[in-house]
Amino acid sequence: MKNLILVLGVLVLIFGSLTIWFCYDDIYTFSSPPMDIDRDEIPYGNSAVNKLERGIINLASFWMELPAEVAKVSNEQDPAAGVTVGVVNGVITSAVRGVTAIYDTATFPVPSYTKPAMKPEYAWKAADDKIRAWLW
Repeated sequence: MKNLILVLGVLVLIFGSLTIWFCYDDIYTFSSPPMDIDRDEIPYGNSAVNKLERGIINLASFWMELPAEVAKVSNEQDPAAGVTVGVVNGVITSAVRGVTAIYDTATFPVPSYTKPAMKPEYAWKAADDKIRAWLW
């Protein structure tokens, strides 16, 4: 008798599961709604994440404008002017880069995302370009 109840219980579970499996999908669906957004198709350069990234990177590297301006003025004039005028220009440019970095970080949800406040977009890029021009 126990074996018969066990066999009937297993058959009810199997057929009940199959019935729910095949019929329930027609009435209700367990699946999540289809996603229309493909992560690979999101334009990264035109997003709030890009603006936040630009702000954080420039906040960490705004000080690089100081040696960049020293190298720029030394290249254009002479090393003595680079040490004096370049330092003053570097401090001012670093302060402006720092303020724009704070602005980008604080306002990253607000468009426009593709227009950086300073050119080039990152302080390290400006430093790299100016120091390479001075050394080579």
